[in-house]
Amino acid sequence: MDSPYHIAKDLAEHGQTELAWKLIDKLLIENPLDVQALTMASFLMYKLGGLTQAYHFARAATQLVPENAAAWTNFGHAASKLWLIDEAERYYQRALKLSKTQFDFTVLWINLSALALDNGQFEKALEYVRKVLAVDPTHKSALTNLGFCQLALRDWRGWEGYHGTIGSDWRQKVQYKGEPEWDGSLGKIVALYADQGLGDEILFASMIPDAVKVCRKLILDCDGRLAKLFARSFPQVKVYGTRVKEEKWAKEDRNIEASLPLGQIGEFFRLSDESFPRTPYLIPCPDRVKQWKALLAEKCKPCIGIAWTGGVSKTGQRERRCDLPNWLPLFEAIDAHFVCLQYKDVQKEIDAFLEQHPSVELTQYPWGTLTADYDDTAALVASLDAVIGVPTSVIHLSGAIGTKTFAMKSKSSCWKYHAGLPFHPATLIEYQGSWIKTIQAAVPLVLKHCGSSSAMTHASRLPITSFNTRSSATPADSLPLHP
Repeated sequence: MDSPYHIAKDLAEHGQTELAWKLIDKLLIENPLDVQALTMASFLMYKLGGLTQAYHFARAATQLVPENAAAWTNFGHAASKLWLIDEAERYYQRALKLSKTQFDFTVLWINLSALALDNGQFEKALEYVRKVLAVDPTHKSALTNLGFCQLALRDWRGWEGYHGTIGSDWRQKVQYKGEPEWDGSLGKIVALYADQGLGDEILFASMIPDAVKVCRKLILDCDGRLAKLFARSFPQVKVYGTRVKEEKWAKEDRNIEASLPLGQIGEFFRLSDESFPRTPYLIPCPDRVKQWKALLAEKCKPCIGIAWTGGVSKTGQRERRCDLPNWLPLFEAIDAHFVCLQYKDVQKEIDAFLEQHPSVELTQYPWGTLTADYDDTAALVASLDAVIGVPTSVIHLSGAIGTKTFAMKSKSSCWKYHAGLPFHPATLIEYQGSWIKTIQAAVPLVLKHCGSSSAMTHASRLPITSFNTRSSATPADSLPLHP
C-alpha cells in the first residue's frame, strides 16, 4: 500500500494539489516534526503559490535533518523561487557535498543551472548543463536550459531547447481540437496562442508578419488587452482576445490545422542575427494619439515616460524595482514632463516622492495606464518623446511602436535582454551595479535625444510604421526531492 506521502505526490502530479495539501496538513497536525510531510508541504505550497510558506517548511526540514542532501536541495529550490539567489546557491552547494548518487548530482546540477539562468549568468549555467549532458545527452531539462543559454548568447539553435518549456508551469500547451503543433510547414491554418506574459506577447508579435507569409490563414489568440492593438497592426490576421477560449471564435475560424505558442515561431523565422528586422511593428490608434499629442504639446517641454517596477514575485520582481529616489539624476538633468507608465495605481507613491522633491514634474494619467485596453497605453506611449524603464511590458510596447526607448537591464536579466533585445529597436542600458548608477549612465543618452531643447514639439518622433510596409520563458529545474 502506498504511503500517504506518495499518494500526496501522485495527487499533486495529476493536478489535485489542494487535495494533496489536505492530506499532508493532516499529517503535520498529527506530527509537526514529520520531515517527509514538511518536505512534501514545501513542494505543495510552491505549487499553490505560497512561496514564503514553502521556504519555511523547507527550512524546518533542514533543521531536523541537517545531513540530508534532499532537505537542502528542497531548501535551495524554495529560496530560489523567492529570488534569494545567494542563499539558494549556498543550500544547493551544501546538498552537493552531502549527495552520494548520480541522480542527486544531476538534480542539483539542473537546479544550479536554473539558478544561474535566473541570475543572468548564462556561461555559468552552461557549465552545469554540460555536466548533466555528459552523463545523459537526452536529459530534457538540461536540453531546455541549454536552449536558454544558447538564446542568451545569440546562438539561435537555442529555439530547439526553448521548445522544451511548452507544457510547463510557465508556458502552457494548448490544443484546441487535438491538432498537432505547427512545424512551420506552408499553407496551413494555424493558431498562435498567448505566450507567457503581456510583454512576451508584444515582443514575440514582431514575428507575426513572417508567419503570415507562409500560412493559408493565421489566427492569433492573445490577451484581451492586446486584441485591438494587434488587430490594427496585423490586418491579415484574425485576432481574438480570448486566451484559448476557442468556443468564442467565429465558426469559420475553428477549423485550425496546427497551433503553437507565439514565441516558439522563432525556430522558423529567427535563426540568425540578420533575421531580426529591429523595426517598429505595432500601430496605435491614430485618433487617441492625436488627443495625447494635443495634451502633451501644452507642456512645451520634452515628455518622457518612465517605468520603475516590473514583473511578479516568480519573475524576479525583487530585482526589477528601481524606486523613485534612484531617478533623481534623470529628473535633475532634464527639464521634462515625466509620465508614469506603471500599470498599477502608484499615485500615493508619486505623491510621497513629490512632497520631498516638489520641483520634479511627474504625472500619472490613469486613463492611459490603469486600463483594460492596452490601446490606451499604446497611444500615450506613441505620443511621448522617449521612454525609459526597467524590464517590464511597456518597454516592449514602446520599442514595438517606435518611440525612442531606453531599456535598462536589471541585475538578473533574462535571455532576451542578455541577447540585446533584438526583437525591436530599443537602446539597451547595461546594469551598473546599482539602479542609481544605471540611471546615471542613461542620462547622457536620454539628454542627447530629448534634452537639447526645452520647447520640443512632438512632430519629430519616429513615424508610425504600417504592417503593410514591412517586407522570448523561465529555465527548467527539478521537482523537490523527498528524504
